[in-house]
Amino acid sequence: MVDVSDVDTTTHIPALGLRNLAAPLLIAPVAMQRAAHPDGECAAARACAAHSIPYCASQQSTTAIEEIGRAGGDDAPRMFQLYVLSDREATTKLIRRAESAGATALCITVDAPVLGRRERDVRNRFELKAGLKLANVDAKKNQNQNQNQTGPDKSAVDAKRAQSAIARRIGGRDASLTWDHLAWLRSVTHLPLVLKGIVTHADAKRAAKEGVAGVWVSNHGGRQLDGSPATLDALPEVVAGVDGACVVIFDGGVRRGTDALKALALGADLVAVGRPVAWGLACGGERGVGKAVELLTEELRTAMTLAGCGNVRSTRNRELVQVVGERPPRSRL
Repeated sequence: MVDVSDVDTTTHIPALGLRNLAAPLLIAPVAMQRAAHPDGECAAARACAAHSIPYCASQQSTTAIEEIGRAGGDDAPRMFQLYVLSDREATTKLIRRAESAGATALCITVDAPVLGRRERDVRNRFELKAGLKLANVDAKKNQNQNQNQTGPDKSAVDAKRAQSAIARRIGGRDASLTWDHLAWLRSVTHLPLVLKGIVTHADAKRAAKEGVAGVWVSNHGGRQLDGSPATLDALPEVVAGVDGACVVIFDGGVRRGTDALKALALGADLVAVGRPVAWGLACGGERGVGKAVELLTEELRTAMTLAGCGNVRSTRNRELVQVVGERPPRSRL
């Protein structure tokens, strides 16, 4: 018994420089997108720009951040995901490139000081296709790594060597990164900072105290630390920890618009989507990404309509969801 004749999914996140978004959705920083489709990151950026959905470019992209920026256009909402490297000069150069490419915020990944043991990558002997490289890091280093790769028959390579090879490919991260480094990051950029990989109340509270623009509830796709909490379970305590002081972004297992509604109800401001967009890219390039975004937006609109939510603000209602094992929320009516 709510007027849902004209459901409005649009939203604004001014703290991150994101305005006039078609929906509270964000394309997560999926690495190496040209492995899925030759047009890769540029196709995804164009599709997101056409649908007014922000695109977060990965530092580990197979397309240079400058090309991604040009593909999306000057007015497209975009952010850049950054690993702080041990080489501070290289990190600063990456930040400058992201700024010049039109990024409105920096998303600092803080839950991957080292590479987790990704046994699936080891078992499948993951490697980039011939001709592809990580375009935002040292090209010569990439070239040397590619030359050191062996052929398709790697049966003699043990798991330890395979894991080390994968780690070297995306290495260079600073494992000594602490809260104290935020001051340095602020000194080298004017962009708002988002900390990606926050899953506890204590860290969320500390992040808010440090004055960051946002926290990103993420467990890196569940590929870093075995046994880490599901992000949907962690979301309420993170929201409570920041207590409205900064933006909350959520990712993890988002496959449908109903998943996005659950995250919004638990306090997220933006819901990030990774794999569905990668699947769309693999199936149809720019058109496939556009179709994935359209499906997610329409599913969210339908879910909002059926839940009695006429706009995004009204989705932030804890009573919309019941967590398994807890008592149903008591109605305010």
